[in-house]
Amino acid sequence: MNDHPELNEKQKELFERARKGVLQYLAAQGGSLPMADLHDYSAQKFFIQHQGFSRMMETFVDGQLVEYHPGNQQTTLTEKGREFIRQ
Repeated sequence: MNDHPELNEKQKELFERARKGVLQYLAAQGGSLPMADLHDYSAQKFFIQHQGFSRMMETFVDGQLVEYHPGNQQTTLTEKGREFIRQ
């Protein structure tokens, strides 16, 4: 049982704002960056680190907002990701 449901809603809002912000940063950097650079940005700007960043990346990949290339650990914004940040 959650005694503070408003915290969950606030956390969801902050997470969504961070998702959009990280993708906007990726777009501003030319649309492709090493995942480590995105991790650093999310930690510095939105205080989202390790586990939270992994969850964020999973939402990006699952939602086809980015393509992740494990060979060079590059993250590339997709057209769907560009549409997401324009909303």
